[in-house]
Amino acid sequence: MNQSLGPPAAHGTGSFGTETLAVKGCEGRTPATVPRSALHDPAEPWSPTNCYVDVWIGLLAALGLNPVPMLSAALSADFLGDQWEFVKPRTEDLEVLYGIKVGEYDTWRPLGEHLQLTMSRGDALIVEVDAYYLPDTEGVSYRTEHTKTSIVPLRLDPLAGELVYLHNDGAHTLAGEDLHETLGPRMRCGRVPYPYVELVRLHTLNRRSPEDLWHATLAVARDHLRRASAPGPDGHGPADGLVAAIREHLPRLAERGMGHFHLYSFATTRQAGLTAALAAHLCRYLADGAAAWPDGVSVERLARAADSFDGAAAAAKTLQFQLARVASGRTARIDKAAEALAAGYRAAIHDARAALDLEE
Repeated sequence: MNQSLGPPAAHGTGSFGTETLAVKGCEGRTPATVPRSALHDPAEPWSPTNCYVDVWIGLLAALGLNPVPMLSAALSADFLGDQWEFVKPRTEDLEVLYGIKVGEYDTWRPLGEHLQLTMSRGDALIVEVDAYYLPDTEGVSYRTEHTKTSIVPLRLDPLAGELVYLHNDGAHTLAGEDLHETLGPRMRCGRVPYPYVELVRLHTLNRRSPEDLWHATLAVARDHLRRASAPGPDGHGPADGLVAAIREHLPRLAERGMGHFHLYSFATTRQAGLTAALAAHLCRYLADGAAAWPDGVSVERLARAADSFDGAAAAAKTLQFQLARVASGRTARIDKAAEALAAGYRAAIHDARAALDLEE
């Protein structure tokens, strides 16, 4: 047994049982052998995205599924008045596209027991944990800052004292004290003593053919575009609201400094930028499908929408750098990047709606 776990009385070694367990399809996985989605390419401007989208990208890739279709939620993401929506795939979309059922899970037993029970059935859990004990966040929060994030345990080997888990843009190993503080009995004394947990049921998983998956994604994308906030009388949409709010917030950003900037930019420019980048991937996927299986969908308009979303994502990154200058007490002109973000987003949504025959 791994001696780093310490005596059972101190660390609760038995809290994870003795049997090696894994999510169905991930039985032999190690961090080095878990498939990596192109969405997590280091060249992607906003990868990692957000912790929830990232674990879904990672889980679907680990299961041999294409995660791009679930990104339709990016088309309906909205500005919430003081921040951009934290984009998440809808549970209904995941069931339609992949047959995967997701719902809140009541952890009335010790979490280690729930982990054993769900993994023994081949199902997965999405668990809120304290990033303070996640070694993949070294240099950011590992052993330096307590903050909540989401992980998916993939494979548990209690005798080796190791857990393979998904977080951010990859798969990693959790062991020893870190494992027990994150998912064992000692988590009750930590930052996330009673985590929000979702159960991912995989027994109904549906591996659609590429054409069938594309048609299903098309329907889901149309639904999200119908749900998206309609442009105002001036043609302005959510990104225009975000830009206006950022301009209004500039004096406070200059007063409160870099600590405030990191929190503010995460909720605004980062969320808007990654949403646009994900929407660009979805539009290109839809364009490729429209070329392969003509269905009255405009390949050209979808390609234009993807380019405009990419432009908005790049503008959000430039705007974020400029906001950092403001927060550090320097002068920065934000108008060009701010307008590029808003205009790119407006054009992208317009072309996506036109391509899917939703324009009035």
